[in-house]
Amino acid sequence: MTETNEKELYQIIWLIRRLFRALAQKSGEHLEDYGISVADRAVMEFLYPQKKLSVPEIAGQYKVSRQHVQATVNSLLAHGLIDAQDNPRHKRSPHLTLNARGRALFEAVLQKDEEAIRQLFSHLAIDEVQITRKTLQSLLDKLD
Repeated sequence: MTETNEKELYQIIWLIRRLFRALAQKSGEHLEDYGISVADRAVMEFLYPQKKLSVPEIAGQYKVSRQHVQATVNSLLAHGLIDAQDNPRHKRSPHLTLNARGRALFEAVLQKDEEAIRQLFSHLAIDEVQITRKTLQSLLDKLD
């Protein structure tokens, strides 16, 4: 690989990092309107629309520590957005579900997300979007 190619590849990674940070910041700003954090949104998304998962299952899918997920779950429980139900397979790790209030809130978040996504991608042709998605998926698959 030539030095020029390596610089181009590094620039792609640098742009992905910047894009990730910018998207996280925008997401955080718009979630403030709903009184939830980016982490809250992520856990709610795993439970949407009617999934039952435990903290260890969410942590495994989210690829973060159980402690981080548990702190987020505690906040969502305190805000009355999720419910804990008995887990027959593990007494100390209940199944978590979005309740009606949490589902309604998450649906409002999704609607706002869809508007933001349409605006963000409005200047791109569908083939550019498809190529980008396929390329990013290929990179993610390589990392997994």
